Amino acid sequence: MTRFSTDPAPQDFALREVRHEDLPTLIQQLNDPRIAPWLAAVPQPFGPSEVDALLAHGQHPGEHLFIVEQGGAVAGCLCIGASLWYWLDPAFWGRGLMQYALQVAVAAHFATLAPPLIATCHTDNAASQALLTRLGFSPAPTQRKMFFQSTQSAQLCRDFVMTPEQWHLLHPPLMALKDVSLRPAEQKDAATLVHMLPHTGSPIWPTPETIRAFIETHRFRGPPRGLFVILDAHRRSLGMALLTKNTPALRFLSEEDTARHHDHVAAALAQGIGAVQSFRCE
Repeated sequence: MTRFSTDPAPQDFALREVRHEDLPTLIQQLNDPRIAPWLAAVPQPFGPSEVDALLAHGQHPGEHLFIVEQGGAVAGCLCIGASLWYWLDPAFWGRGLMQYALQVAVAAHFATLAPPLIATCHTDNAASQALLTRLGFSPAPTQRKMFFQSTQSAQLCRDFVMTPEQWHLLHPPLMALKDVSLRPAEQKDAATLVHMLPHTGSPIWPTPETIRAFIETHRFRGPPRGLFVILDAHRRSLGMALLTKNTPALRFLSEEDTARHHDHVAAALAQGIGAVQSFRCE
């Protein structure tokens, strides 16, 4: 199973699907004047028919609606899919709760090949803009207007974008096997990886002169492909693994490392990234 971890979870935190008993709380939250004006698609007043429409949206293909829960209470909600939007009950502000919830949700979103995420913020919503910036989202250079149901007017907003490449660069995954781990190769690894290349020509591996271009070409952009460095328990680089649509290709620094690690690493990777013991974001 593929698992992701980020910062330590807030106490009694849960990110779960919406249940019928959550609906009265959602209605109450989305009628709160401290929440509703920031959400473009939320009309006022917000009642049973509106919450039914919200649930229906969350059931569209590719859309995922989650309750943010703490201590058994409904603290807020987020929806991730074609776009990203969220809210948090003011009683739970200032705890880092939504930041953690978004880290978990975005990591899961990019666990497979996925398009970029876009979150749109009202230009006066400084708290939400700061949150997205902390997570690594990039603000669009220009503003645009969106129609807000609560005010029946167009308001200035700014898009914040997160691409898969950007997310994995900021949160590089670490795959743990029995006695080694794998992380995405970076340009700083070039000097070490050169010593792992075959001495004769290879249809798979580059020449020493082209190793940097090879690292960039096969930079990890999301499962299941990329060039990874194989590390021992002391984080020493002892090999590299190239994951493509074909059988994983492995190279090791020494014959001893090859004899000790090749077969079990190859067997685990042949089953796919999800088969390793853990796959988490650093």
